[in-house]
Amino acid sequence: MKRKTRVKPDLYQEVTNKIIKKLEEGTAPWRCSWSRYGMAKNYVSGNTYRGINAFLMNFLPAHPIPYYLSFKQAKDLGGHVKKGSKAEKVYFFKSYYKDSDGKSISEDQATQLQGTGEKIQFIPFLKSYSVFNIADVEGVEFEIPELKAQQDHDTNDVCEAVIAAIKNPPQFVEEDHNGAWYSPRHDKLNMPPLGSFEGPEEYYCVKFHELTHASGHVTRLNREGITGKVKRDSAEYAREELIAEMGASFLCAATGIDVGHVTDNSAAYIASWLKRLNNDKTLVLKAAAGAQKAADYLLNVER
Repeated sequence: MKRKTRVKPDLYQEVTNKIIKKLEEGTAPWRCSWSRYGMAKNYVSGNTYRGINAFLMNFLPAHPIPYYLSFKQAKDLGGHVKKGSKAEKVYFFKSYYKDSDGKSISEDQATQLQGTGEKIQFIPFLKSYSVFNIADVEGVEFEIPELKAQQDHDTNDVCEAVIAAIKNPPQFVEEDHNGAWYSPRHDKLNMPPLGSFEGPEEYYCVKFHELTHASGHVTRLNREGITGKVKRDSAEYAREELIAEMGASFLCAATGIDVGHVTDNSAAYIASWLKRLNNDKTLVLKAAAGAQKAADYLLNVER
């Protein structure tokens, strides 16, 4: 009997397919409504999920309380995962190293050899592990924080405080009342007046989008999509726009803005992203990493 060969899953494509599925349903996952309990996190470590995992763990699973833990963590707490529960995947990069002869070496060995001038191969691999929502775990008395009263969507002070604290900000202007834009050449960010928007959520969501673009300026993160000569129909342009969309979502989450009803779900908008994602399975992961870095910069978060 011929033994079947196990095919290794393509995790890049797996992540991209999850995003594509939502786009095909007419929803842009980077414009999600964050839970009233905050962003998704590991219940045991308390660490919030970042990058692409922030979108996958907050938006795709339909869990009211976005706290997760691994099978082992549940067991260590004296509980167990309910039979038939569906696991969610957390994705991360693991690095491998090879010397000039192609022999696998450790990270410490690679560091030592780099000091000698020897050429070292750095090979990043996307990997994943499974976690379960606390709703799928029995036998544990979970401590859930009390919910704070919902604000009346008036987050102007919070947003303005974040914007005022940005190190080396662009020049803010109101030169054009018909559009919001960022000019890398002049390092200038234009916004129409707040009163021209339906509400503060729409205004700040758009401003955060443009601020994410501004984070890529040569004096800040020096991102290719902003500093390079990027053509409008290029992959670099698509990546930069996706970074800005995702970055705005991170900033909205950080300031408590619910952007669930702000999303532009026009057919042309959704179709354009489907085309890009179908052509490049790594685009969404690269953009999520860029968006996280941009949000960290704008929020003065050091990593």
